[in-house]
Amino acid sequence: MQGGQAGDADLLQPSSDDGSWPMRAAARLIGFLPTKANLNGTDWINAKYPGRAYPSMASLPWSFKQTHTIQEKRIDGVCTITVRPLLGSTRSHIIYTHGGIYINELGRPHWWIIAELTKRTGAAVTVPLYRLAPESTYREAFPYLVSVYRDVLRTSDPEDVTLMGDSAGGGLAIAQPWAFRDAGLPAPGRVAVFSPWLDVTGTNPAIPEYDAVDPMLAVAGPVQAGLWWSGSDDPRTPLVSPACAPDDMLATVPVTRIYQGTRDICMADATAFRDRAVAVGADVTLKVYPGGFHVFPAFPRLPESRKVYADVAAFLDRPSLP
Repeated sequence: MQGGQAGDADLLQPSSDDGSWPMRAAARLIGFLPTKANLNGTDWINAKYPGRAYPSMASLPWSFKQTHTIQEKRIDGVCTITVRPLLGSTRSHIIYTHGGIYINELGRPHWWIIAELTKRTGAAVTVPLYRLAPESTYREAFPYLVSVYRDVLRTSDPEDVTLMGDSAGGGLAIAQPWAFRDAGLPAPGRVAVFSPWLDVTGTNPAIPEYDAVDPMLAVAGPVQAGLWWSGSDDPRTPLVSPACAPDDMLATVPVTRIYQGTRDICMADATAFRDRAVAVGADVTLKVYPGGFHVFPAFPRLPESRKVYADVAAFLDRPSLP
């Protein structure tokens, strides 16, 4: 399921009929939630987020605390958490930026993803709790993320560092190497992302096809969140919308793997980003999972998710678990 190969047009088509039966069942259940209806306009998001009490991250699951060491520190005044598995540790170090259209805090499903990553790869995982919009913008986030990477490099070689993230956090993972380069830091070894949000403008003409089968996301609400995140700057700036980056920036993207389902509005820009990056010589692979909804690896027991985590483990050069 490699999007970089020729002849993959059928894999990229939006569909609600594809995928394993657990994937289809999960997508159906997600469709009963109010998320898509809430995000289908801007009234709900404008009423809920400006002026709110700033949210806190989801608590670490009890079982997670029994199987990992947990270190919490403040970097540039921002809480930053690093977890390490007690058994089977490797040299790999993942920096994981969580999703949530830049306005939502790290949630319980993000801990499920991180737990699966440590189990599969033996990696330490640093989780930067970057400040959210509308209270903050990308201009505050990237200097902090540079400081986080600099801190990780104190104990890890750049080639052992993998930038990962989901949704908005996937966009951050892809954009961070450009900020690292500008700060005079070496590039990380690789990037791996789940359903990355790569253009906050929502203007890709292919999006409506995916919107019609996406059980979770809509366009208008996230676009408003993207405007908050970009502040007074053009939302097409590459650190906000990597799919809009010029060719010379795309050519410097590290080896990257994108895990993407076809029942997801983010599919349109993931494909566009892959196509443009590959055209200028970057090593970007798009792994397509027919019927996959947005960030489906947050449900690690899905058959498709097991394949994703096995591939991530191999990408980080550790044999996959059975």
